[in-house]
Amino acid sequence: MSRKFMLFVALAVWQLPLAAWAATSDDEGGGRTPDVVYVGTPSDVVTKMLDLAEVTKEDVLYDLGCGDGRIVVRAAKLYGCRAIGYDINPVRVRESLENIQRNNVQDLVTVQRRDVFTVDLTPATVVTLYLLPEMNARLIPQLQELKPGSRIVAHDYGIRGVTPDKTITMDSKVDGVPHYLYVYTTPLKLRKKPLVDDDEP
Repeated sequence: MSRKFMLFVALAVWQLPLAAWAATSDDEGGGRTPDVVYVGTPSDVVTKMLDLAEVTKEDVLYDLGCGDGRIVVRAAKLYGCRAIGYDINPVRVRESLENIQRNNVQDLVTVQRRDVFTVDLTPATVVTLYLLPEMNARLIPQLQELKPGSRIVAHDYGIRGVTPDKTITMDSKVDGVPHYLYVYTTPLKLRKKPLVDDDEP
């Protein structure tokens, strides 16, 4: 059974107890519940994503749906760049903040509880994604506002209607399954007729 299928099944199951994850404060999460269950990216895939994005110390990395903060923390530790994670789930935000403190990267990394569809992405030069296809597609207007030459790396699901600059498949030594990575640079290469009912771009 593929991990992609399992992710969709998990999302369906997640809808049942979703109310238990409702926002508990009036912060930037807007009171919305998460759009997807959190599935962490294996550490070797995180490293490969950052490598594909060609991250440098001068970059500003945004991770949309940052989960426990593993990507932003890794980026700061490997490259010394500034990194900001956004997640709507208060539990994930708390885990991220603990991860940041544990790795002593508070000077470089911040995490905010936000709805990713309301975030201004223009300060970012690198954006990482591990979201469902329809969510990636919904982000296109925000991604189009990125400065020319900004890099976007999507994990497992590409951005529908956008042609990637590069796609790779890697077998993770952590979970033993293949992972699919899609690399884009701005301005995005929009297709006139986006593919439908396809997880990949």
